[in-house]
Amino acid sequence: MKKLLLFLTIIQCSFLFSQTVLATFPLELKKSKEYKQIVNAENTVTHDIFVFASDKESLTILKYNSALFLTNHYTFARPDTSYKLLTGYSFNEQGNPTIYWSSLDLKNIQAIRYELNTNTTVIFNYYNSFSQQSIVTPFQENNTFYILTQKDSEEKLVLYSFKNGQKEQKTVDFSSFKFKNSRNQPLTFSQILEACPIEKIETNQFNPLFKGTKKTKLYILKNRLLLTLDHNDNETQTFEIDLATLDIQEKIFPKTATKNYVCLSNSYYHESKIYQFKVNADELLFEIKDYKTADNIKSILVSKTDTIPFKSSPLWLQFEGQKPKEFKNTAKFLNQLVHLEVGLAVYKTSNSILITFGGTGNIQFTDFINSLSDSNLFNNDLMYRDIPTTVYFESIFDKKLDRTKKDEDPLAIDFISRFQQEHPEVSIPSIIRYKNYYIMGYYDAYAKQYTMRKFIDGFERDF
Repeated sequence: MKKLLLFLTIIQCSFLFSQTVLATFPLELKKSKEYKQIVNAENTVTHDIFVFASDKESLTILKYNSALFLTNHYTFARPDTSYKLLTGYSFNEQGNPTIYWSSLDLKNIQAIRYELNTNTTVIFNYYNSFSQQSIVTPFQENNTFYILTQKDSEEKLVLYSFKNGQKEQKTVDFSSFKFKNSRNQPLTFSQILEACPIEKIETNQFNPLFKGTKKTKLYILKNRLLLTLDHNDNETQTFEIDLATLDIQEKIFPKTATKNYVCLSNSYYHESKIYQFKVNADELLFEIKDYKTADNIKSILVSKTDTIPFKSSPLWLQFEGQKPKEFKNTAKFLNQLVHLEVGLAVYKTSNSILITFGGTGNIQFTDFINSLSDSNLFNNDLMYRDIPTTVYFESIFDKKLDRTKKDEDPLAIDFISRFQQEHPEVSIPSIIRYKNYYIMGYYDAYAKQYTMRKFIDGFERDF
């Protein structure tokens, strides 16, 4: 009994060590929940942290310096409620923020620059027709606000940039590039995006596996975009787009052939490396290539009769709402994986590199149950239902990309999720990565205040 109490105490203390209150500020957001919004933002030049908190009537701006001390706060009237969304932000050379308020379809944008020294505002109104275009994503880079769209039935992306009261619209043209499928048949860029829509990857944060299983990924890098295409199971096709000039640089990374020609594959870009994953019912292939040189850094082929040498966790099968269950061998794992959309996700902590391999998708429970050794592991009400399913395992590598046997530290994102579950007062959370940790800012509906907390990967101990 004493050992159990000690264990529970250690677990609780470990959770407490993982998060710290950074700041609080008295704040009451009025009713009309649909208009309440909080956005945490970093000025990437000064590293000041800004908090934009709004309700139906007003906007509160909190400014913290790089040491996260509150340096000032401001209150302004928010724009007309037809501009419902606080969609994005940018900063000018004087450090003053511009907030982009928009309609739900992003067509109407009111950009308000907040002159903090004089408590005044400058307003710019924009209309975006998005004629024959589909919105891919808004994003921020280099203190500039962007909207990326796709031209319908054309080989083009369109990039809208907003800064210093100026709006620019530029076209990224892919019509001169060649595309093909796994059978070497020609495709068009628009055909690929129709079948495999672009998924934005958070380059400095943890990304769940379902994002890693998308065939077309967009990475927002410093002053550039990287688009990776894995519609072809024989290669990864990448396009690096300069945000200033919109010059496009294409690179192709072949995927090593396996004994069984029919395969599923995907890739993931992380810190100048391309991680490739290829599977069929008989084998699994994992490769790492240098993005700049295309040199092969690591290549591991695993047969269905082998134990996966670089796995750090069991081989898991998880149906939505159920606890994960373990596959007994590699063959059963691969046999189920090939029914899903496969991929991988890479995440760097302060001590290691965590890679999640697997697949996600909806499957019918009865398609899987016969391959399991114990069909009573799951509830009977799952029978004959299409269920969101994840099949996966995790691997831990050191910074040199060598397999390490050290245990995986808990992740900040897990601590954040647990904190939200255990604290009903948390509402309107906004999470950003700052330096080597995460900041979650939220509205404390009970205490009527804004609270900022720090969460780290692993445990932070001061003794």
